Formats: sequence, C-alpha cells, structure tokens
Amino acid sequence: MVTQCRALLATALTISLVFTLLSGSSGFAAEKIVVGWSAIAGAQAVPWITKEAGLFEKHGLEATLIYLDGGSKATQALMSGDIPIAQIGGAAPIAARLRGGEVTIIAGIVNVLAYSLIVSPDVKRPEDLKGKKLAVSRFGSNSDYATRKILVKWGLRPDRDVAIIQIPGGQPTRLAALQSGQVAGLVAQPPVTNLARKLRFNILAEPEDFGSAYPNTPIAAATPVLKEKREVVRSFMRALVDGIYVYKTKSDFSKRVIAKYMRIKDPEVVDDSYEFFSRLVPAKPYPPLDGIKEALAELGEKDPKARSARPEDFADMSFVKELDESGFIDQLYKAGR
Repeated sequence: MVTQCRALLATALTISLVFTLLSGSSGFAAEKIVVGWSAIAGAQAVPWITKEAGLFEKHGLEATLIYLDGGSKATQALMSGDIPIAQIGGAAPIAARLRGGEVTIIAGIVNVLAYSLIVSPDVKRPEDLKGKKLAVSRFGSNSDYATRKILVKWGLRPDRDVAIIQIPGGQPTRLAALQSGQVAGLVAQPPVTNLARKLRFNILAEPEDFGSAYPNTPIAAATPVLKEKREVVRSFMRALVDGIYVYKTKSDFSKRVIAKYMRIKDPEVVDDSYEFFSRLVPAKPYPPLDGIKEALAELGEKDPKARSARPEDFADMSFVKELDESGFIDQLYKAGR
C-alpha cells in the first residue's frame, strides 16, 4: 500500500511539473533589453513597429526603446555599456571598431545611402554652396558622411569650401534651421523631403547621386553581449525580422506607427516615408558587407587601418543566417499569403 501511495505521489508530482512547464511558460519573466534608435527619420521605423506590434514580448523580451541623437552618440552608448543593441546610422560603428571599440554590426535595415540634399531657393548648382553652411546631426554620423560624400563628388572641400555644422535634434530640427536661414541646406530622407518640397526648397541631389551600397541603417550590438547573452540577441533578431514582415505587409498599421513616432499628422507625408523605405528594407536583413566595404574605403582616406581591413571583421552574419537557414523568415511570408 505504501509503495502504491509513493508511486501515485511520484506520478502526481510528475504530472504537475509537466503541466507547469507546458502551461506556465508565460509565467517566466521576460528578459529586459534596451534598444537604441538614432534618427527621427523613416529609415528608423522597423524597431518602432516591432515594439508597437508587441513582437518583442512575443519573442520573450521586455524591450524599452530610447532615442539617441545620431549614429556617433548611439555607438558611444554601445561601447560604454549603457545599451546592448542600437539601430545606428552609417559608418559610426565601423569607425569605432577600427579604433578598437567592441561593437559589431548584426543586421542591415537600409543598405543604400538613401538621402536627398535639400537646399535654399538661391542654391541652384553645387558651386552655389561655396561659402555656405550645411547642417548634420553630429560629426561622424550618417548625415555627416553623406554630406561630405556629395561635396567631394562635386569637387567641393568639406569644412573649407562649405562649412559643416552640427545641429542635433533630428531632421525636422535641421529643416527648421534651413527655414530660418541658419544654414543653406541639409541631407534628409522622407518624410522631411516631402515637407521640403511643400516649402519650395530645392532638391540638389537625389539618392542615386550619392552612390549605391552603404550601411545606411545597420543594427549594431556591443560585442561582449553577443557572447554573454547570445540567446537574448537571438530573440531580438527573431522579433526584428517579424517586425520587418509587419512593416512590409501591414501598411496601414505601419503608417500609424510612423506617424506616432515622427509626430506627423499629414497622411501624404507619412505615405511618402512608408513607400520610400519599405521597399528598401530586405526581408532577410544580413549585415551589408558591400556597404561596409564602401564605408571602409571612405574611412581609409584618413585612417590607414581601414585600407587593409576586411568587411567580414565588422559584422556577425550568424544571427540572420540562423533564421534564414531554419526557414523562420520564409515561413513568415508563406503564412501571410
């Protein structure tokens, strides 16, 4: 009898444990993570949509999004350990790694230099910019790189022929500086480009004038995090590619989120931003090795280390590769048909 009771008790405990594991998994505390984003621009929309759609929670994370003005500031926050992951603009994480910074690109959201150069009505030609000022978010940021790139292409010397000044606060803030006459222009993306056209400013250069491959909007992580919290990064990446799916296929929801984060009420402006960027974001956001190579070539003009550097040393392809090879990403789009 005692043996039977013990057997029944053991069976009951086993059943209870199995039930707890199967039905109580939601009781586990979600892993907290802080994710940075670095520009008030349509290219930054994917983390916003991932957050608003509840996809971080779906994949076991409690995510807090914080705004860090400019790629340089976001990269500094990564290296200091203030945040583990950030969506950054441009070559800032590449330049930091060249200097020994522990930061690694793990995904590419927009992998071309997607900018337009907006200028005052009196600027009709590139040479009209001589002696004038152009605004960027911060030195070393994506907007800084794009501004210098187009000036050099036109034979103008940045900081000598054309002054470049920092105006933090996002593209709308720099557009306001153009309106007030503080600067003669800025590089910008939708929806700011749409607003600029309505205000009758000139567009002196379009995205195709800047070149092709470039890490316009990479996702970067503090390198120690990739080793110490690999499962958290895997969960983040699952949420991110889920967010990309929502972004590319749920336009009405995505536009509402863009309008909220950018504080824009004009549907036409939001539509412009969505249509421009959603087609550029890849379903499989591998780190852009060609774009990193382009950034290294630019950095190599001043830093000899960049000339011999390999793009592969600045990126970790494994997180997107795992999701790709497992069929996780393909399944999202098959299930949505």
